[in-house]
Amino acid sequence: MKKFILSFHPLQILLAVYIILAFVSASQAYVLKVKPAPGEIPTTTKYNNYVIFKYSHFHLLEGKDLYRSYYPEEYWDLYKYSPTFALFFGCFAWFPDWLGLTLWDLLNVMVFFIAILYLPGFDDKKKMLILLLSVPDVLTSLQNSQSNVFVTGWLILGFVLLERKSYFVATLCLVATFYIKIFGVVALILLLFYPGKRKSILYAIFWMIILWIIPAIIIGFKPLLNTYLQYENMLKNDQSVSLGISVMGWIKSWFGFDMSKTVLALTGFLIMCIPVVNFRKFTEYTNRILLFSALLIWMVIFNHKAESPTFIIATAGIFLWFFSTKKSLINIVLLCFVVVFTSLSYTDLFPPSVRENLIDHYVIKVVPCILVWIKIMVDLLRGKKQKSVSLQSKT
Repeated sequence: MKKFILSFHPLQILLAVYIILAFVSASQAYVLKVKPAPGEIPTTTKYNNYVIFKYSHFHLLEGKDLYRSYYPEEYWDLYKYSPTFALFFGCFAWFPDWLGLTLWDLLNVMVFFIAILYLPGFDDKKKMLILLLSVPDVLTSLQNSQSNVFVTGWLILGFVLLERKSYFVATLCLVATFYIKIFGVVALILLLFYPGKRKSILYAIFWMIILWIIPAIIIGFKPLLNTYLQYENMLKNDQSVSLGISVMGWIKSWFGFDMSKTVLALTGFLIMCIPVVNFRKFTEYTNRILLFSALLIWMVIFNHKAESPTFIIATAGIFLWFFSTKKSLINIVLLCFVVVFTSLSYTDLFPPSVRENLIDHYVIKVVPCILVWIKIMVDLLRGKKQKSVSLQSKT
């Protein structure tokens, strides 16, 4: 058995691990029931997010309001994604739950794994370490049947394809994330650093229009327009609901300040844009991947709806940052903080009392991510020379 296992490449073994994670998460979610909270329907499942996605597909086809308060006879909570994603989810919705859920989880891990596998400039050892370190956050998202692993994979694939000069498909990957989680649109800033940026911007506009209008083929243009108006109204109302595990939540918990979520998010984005003024800096691959890493972290830490399963997006960016720069004591310490207090803080390694009274109360999960984001910004703003990463190491 040992010889048999050793005959496989470590990345092949990791692929098997990721596939097993998908099967185990789907099986566990399908079999287990959860005790409903007060006001919830008694049939609440462990895969409620999948159920939301599934029924929203049928609601779209039936001309129902995707964004009305609740459909308590079907699921708990709200649908907060685009009509395009609801249409896409028909790939799974027509299957029995046990099969659709398994296929959904498998798609999540495969997109993410392939994206890491094809990262330029990273040797197999670094890719393995990124995949290994990502396991806790991948599993957290899978156990909640969410789309975060899928979104992270598409964002990284978009970056990979930009590096490979496949701009038409790269822009599709980046724009597609916008129709799942709207903050994915900020990744389009990367188009500024590649040849033929005007053509790439036109590609992005093309995909924006195509993905916006494609549900009209099924439901018609006027109903689609009305659905988008409902979507806009839901997003406006959702803006004031919570602070999430975010910069906003951290400031409120530690300092007692209530600050505008929009102002904070825009401030963070503007800070991130300052290094962009020096275009020459981004002729270097390492600086491009540092900015991409910062974008991934920004999407989470400035998201007022960020929750534990969302953090795979931020931690993936952090692992890309760490393995593309020179190893220093501060970088290693920051990585350790991320692994312990971000990736593992919501696992059974931390007793429930610690999670509730410390991790949750003081929004500890986001703090290491904020520190890494600041470190990246400082390095980019100072123009600090980063470790060169060879582009010849492509899988």
